[in-house]
Amino acid sequence: MVKKHVTQPKKAKYSVKKKLRPQPRGIQAKASYCVNLRSNETLHSKNADQQLPVASLSKLVTAMVALDHFPMNKKLEVPENIKKVPKSVVGLRPGDELTVKDLLHGLLIGSGNDCAETLACAYPGGKKNFVAAMNKKARSLGMRKTLFYTPSGLDQISVNGSEEPDVDSNVSTAREIASIARAAFSNPTIREVSLKKSHILASEKEKNGYPVRTTNKLLRDNLPLMGGKTGYTSRAGHCLATEFTPGRNAFLIVVLGSPDHFRDTRLLYHKVLKETSGAKAPVSSKTARVASQD
Repeated sequence: MVKKHVTQPKKAKYSVKKKLRPQPRGIQAKASYCVNLRSNETLHSKNADQQLPVASLSKLVTAMVALDHFPMNKKLEVPENIKKVPKSVVGLRPGDELTVKDLLHGLLIGSGNDCAETLACAYPGGKKNFVAAMNKKARSLGMRKTLFYTPSGLDQISVNGSEEPDVDSNVSTAREIASIARAAFSNPTIREVSLKKSHILASEKEKNGYPVRTTNKLLRDNLPLMGGKTGYTSRAGHCLATEFTPGRNAFLIVVLGSPDHFRDTRLLYHKVLKETSGAKAPVSSKTARVASQD
């Protein structure tokens, strides 16, 4: 008896289309601010005076304090406790020696918390005095709502015998960060370093040095950047301070507590560019700085 082979009908293939989440409209940051540095005119303000955590935007003041005190070619020793510093880090080895110039590159390009720690620990009186100098610097710039606890922007956690530890975050406002960034980016070293896409920090212990890559994705765009610094912690969310020079204008844009700081900054930049009279002038090749790579 021969069994007949019965061909089973093929099941129809149905493609299941994933529902795409609609893109949020408008700027999503908790606070945002834009000022035209040429006219000192406020072009945009949202919760600009609300005190919020600022994460690694603190490193702009760290860099200014370091430049006020240390010569660029001075070598500083990496402290022994450096491996306990949380990410993001460059990966500095304890006992290694790096120049202040290279530490600033690691601080501003790769947002290295270990670079901030090394600079602070080498300051006379150590990290405590360095943070005090950061707060003094902020006061000298007229900041009243800015307060620093750490040189990196990481939260300071202290246990006082209670079940819940005390957590202190570096705080400021979008308006005050704009003033701080304006002062920082007016320094040629900070401005130049913040626009680099990558760098290799020379090392006494690492044969190939410490390579760092920028945390600022805006450097990939064809935008007239004059300076930029990113920041993130779980408490602060994503933060960004950026200076643009389109045509005859100069915009300083700050976003704090954003789910997407790059998107928010792009949106705000194009918004004020469209609204500002004279901003339609073509960008001069002399004015627009191109992100550099070592």
